[in-house]
Amino acid sequence: MALNGIDVSHYQGTIDWNQVKEGGIAFAMLRGGYGQNNVDTYFHRNAAACQRLGLPFGIYWFSYAYTTQMAAREAEYCIALAEQYKTTWPLAFDLEYDTVRYGAQNGVTIGKTLATDMVIAFCEKIKSAGYTPMYYTNLDYYRTMFDTGRLPYDLWFAQYASAPSITGMAMWQYTSAGKVMGISGDCDRNYSYKDYGTGTTEPEPAPSVPSAYTVQPGDTLSGIALRFGTTVSQLAALNSIADPDKIYAGQVLRLTGSPSGNQTIYTVKAGDTLSEIAARFGTTYQVLAQLNGISDPDRIYPGQTLRIPSGAQASAQYYTIRSGDTLSGIAARFGTTVKKLQELNQISDPDKIYAGSRIRIP
Repeated sequence: MALNGIDVSHYQGTIDWNQVKEGGIAFAMLRGGYGQNNVDTYFHRNAAACQRLGLPFGIYWFSYAYTTQMAAREAEYCIALAEQYKTTWPLAFDLEYDTVRYGAQNGVTIGKTLATDMVIAFCEKIKSAGYTPMYYTNLDYYRTMFDTGRLPYDLWFAQYASAPSITGMAMWQYTSAGKVMGISGDCDRNYSYKDYGTGTTEPEPAPSVPSAYTVQPGDTLSGIALRFGTTVSQLAALNSIADPDKIYAGQVLRLTGSPSGNQTIYTVKAGDTLSEIAARFGTTYQVLAQLNGISDPDRIYPGQTLRIPSGAQASAQYYTIRSGDTLSGIAARFGTTVKKLQELNQISDPDKIYAGSRIRIP
């Protein structure tokens, strides 16, 4: 059986790790830091709690390297943190779109050869220190940015889908909108096909979600959603449940499939508000709140699924830029391209976008 895990950083804030472990999480990947020894403000708190509870953990370092020497130094920073704790899981190199953007700002184009060389520089340094090296990537960069034939290291693969598009990864990050006991808000969830705590190396298939579940005494819809990696609103939509607080023992719930009838389902994206979604579908936020059992209309989260009144049709979609956003990151988030966003919003310089501005999404 594959192991259930999470990866977290300071973005998750203060975590109740006792609840995390009680909720069935078997391992964690903690962000050690980023760039030139910028330690994550919650790393030591998280690592100490995991060690106290005996919850195995590894460390990932978000890279801002644009030379192999910088990548090797980032490995040294990561090792220095690992040595302060009983770190049994991998130390991972995390190169993403923002890494490439930062390199370009410093006059360096990070292509396939350099990206691969930096992974090697980081991982070899980790390996020489006696830890398990790993590198993280998504499907786009797996195909375009890394020469995987030169990388004999464990792969941590990110793809938010019902099944990964590749095989052979050691860990699969399958959602960024996971709900876990002890964590307020969303977090990344993962399956690991290796148990680095005991040395098991034989990959096993990830647990499959059954098609139906029979409600047991004491069950809640939120607890069932958490157990099967879904959401309350999705279960309510699938089973035509008007009041999520009213389920009963013996009731059979569908866990997979599409909502019945002509019900429209909308998945909340970063930057969405309930009022904006309502306007997009020609309804009101009060109707959406009532239909989806939302007590606080100001609290919706990316990945949440919302039932839309029958007959409503979507109009144009918009996103409000936040501090730290990049156009390439927004494009990746919504499955489009920088060029399309530029054309649709008349953006001449993709590096010049501003927090608070609204852009249209194709």
